[in-house]
Amino acid sequence: MNRFQKKQLSVGVIFSYLIIIIQCLSSVIYTPIILSALGQSEYGVYSLCSSFSGYLTIFNGGLNAAFVRFYVQTKAKDESKLPNLNGLFAQIYILLSGISLLLGLIISWKADLFFGSMITPEEYILLKELFTILSFTTCLTVINCIFSSLIIANEQFIFGKLVILIEIVLAPLITIPLLMNGYGSSSVFTVKLVLTILITVFNAGYCLYKLNTKFNFRNFDTVLIKSILVFAGAIVVQSVMDQLNWQVDKLVLAWTSGTTEISIYSVGSTLNHYYLTIAGAVSGVFIAEINRLVAYGKNKEISDLFVKTSRIFAFLVFLIMSGYCIFGRVFILRWAGEEYEVSYYVGLLLMLPVTASLSMGLGQDIMRAKNIHKMQIFINIAVTFCNFIVSIPLAMTFGAVGSALGTFLCEIIICIIVQSIYYNRVGKLDMRAYYREMLHILPGLILPVIYGVIVMRMKFVQISYLSLGFHILIYVCIYAISMWLFAMNSYEKNLAKKIIVRVISKFKG
Repeated sequence: MNRFQKKQLSVGVIFSYLIIIIQCLSSVIYTPIILSALGQSEYGVYSLCSSFSGYLTIFNGGLNAAFVRFYVQTKAKDESKLPNLNGLFAQIYILLSGISLLLGLIISWKADLFFGSMITPEEYILLKELFTILSFTTCLTVINCIFSSLIIANEQFIFGKLVILIEIVLAPLITIPLLMNGYGSSSVFTVKLVLTILITVFNAGYCLYKLNTKFNFRNFDTVLIKSILVFAGAIVVQSVMDQLNWQVDKLVLAWTSGTTEISIYSVGSTLNHYYLTIAGAVSGVFIAEINRLVAYGKNKEISDLFVKTSRIFAFLVFLIMSGYCIFGRVFILRWAGEEYEVSYYVGLLLMLPVTASLSMGLGQDIMRAKNIHKMQIFINIAVTFCNFIVSIPLAMTFGAVGSALGTFLCEIIICIIVQSIYYNRVGKLDMRAYYREMLHILPGLILPVIYGVIVMRMKFVQISYLSLGFHILIYVCIYAISMWLFAMNSYEKNLAKKIIVRVISKFKG
């Protein structure tokens, strides 16, 4: 890795977490406002539409991973073939953007066939309006993926993250005044559409003029497109199963309980979404490096990178998960209100099983780079089917918590048991070393957890942001000191020292 790549990587990581911090802070401010402005009924419709946006762009994950993989490996072998590859992928993205638009408009037109009779006629009018706006947003999102994938493949993380940073700052700044003036959920979706247009223009301009990207639309390589479709198709099916697994609960609740239970579930699932986002923020900057190692057949280096980064990811996810277990209920009471107290248990059930998967860091990206990710499709299909079957009676009996419990039981199977076997036997990753390193981290959790339990049992933490912030800050400090003393190795301590020195020097400068 040369000096330019190291700079892009390090700054990209910093920007990734800056984005997460701003997202979390804006969510603390934004979510109570949108809950208050919309009410439980409209917020339920809003969150239902938002969750379905993932289905309309379901193929993006597969194509983005395929584009980066084929781009990096083609660049390493024969750079002259890149314009043909770019042109081929551009045509595929354009075709799929049209399909996503059509599907969104069909769902908007026939919404009652998809969401059942528990939603009122007035709610259906709003739902159709939101889906129409959403259809055009997702269409443009797919087009933007052509350029965002090129930015990642060329390891231009600084620009890519800067554009995302601008979007997440502008979105609440524009939508909050609109909501407070009574414009409703349609204004949120309209703002998202306008920002998507602007981001697409910025990314396209950067790729065409700064990166000097060329597109050749004439050569149609049937062998290459077959390889792309096989590779991307497997990821798309896996993504469909992931989306179904995460969003099936809202669909089940729409049929069995109505928008109030969807709202309660959505608050908990929103926290889970941020958990997934925070933990996965850094992995994207390693994709090009992983594909480069795979292209040169450096399997030992890949496994070492997996174990080394998994420890770093684990420090983060263990902090968030343990902190949520201790402070999450009080936070939700202050953040969303007493009527959403049950959302704490929804979040807990959704977040606990994925902690193991998130600590495995780069595992999924390594499987995709090696093109050995197809087997997991069948596992995901089976787990999603079980989730759907189990969640229906649980949702009918226990509402939002029951639906989350169904997902919890199924995710335990895939995240802890199946994934470990799959990475070890198929991916040839050293999972024994992974679990050995995870065990070495656990002693660092003892002191902060004892502190957290004491302050909660003694009711020192009040339902206020000031009290929460004070005790969470102390918890983070105790966690950091405990991990330094009882869990970190010399590499991690040196890495932490370098980051601290760099931050201090930047601050002084």
